[in-house]
Amino acid sequence: MMDPPSKPQSSLFQVYLRLRPTPASPTNAERFLLVEEVEEGSAPTYVTLNPPNDRRRAIEKFAFTEVFEEDATQLDLFQGTRVLPLVEGVLAPHGGDGTDGLLATLGVTGSGK
Repeated sequence: MMDPPSKPQSSLFQVYLRLRPTPASPTNAERFLLVEEVEEGSAPTYVTLNPPNDRRRAIEKFAFTEVFEEDATQLDLFQGTRVLPLVEGVLAPHGGDGTDGLLATLGVTGSGK
């Protein structure tokens, strides 16, 4: 007897990264955080850290559900992270039982969380 096909595994958490605009700095400064290039119509999900002038640190690659680059607006973030369905599920606006939900934001003070 054959085993039934397995369902695609989904992640327990969705983790989004929003990059803040870089402060004004000399134009010859090398960028040490690179966002993966993706096909048109899809969003990047990986960033690579390449520490400048520090051979003691390895190049590291990090994965996210989606990466919002420096030019992303608040509306882009709100729609892209699908916050509205989460809030609607918790509040059950259509008379349903509601669901549990958790939304946590991390970042420096004054960053617009």
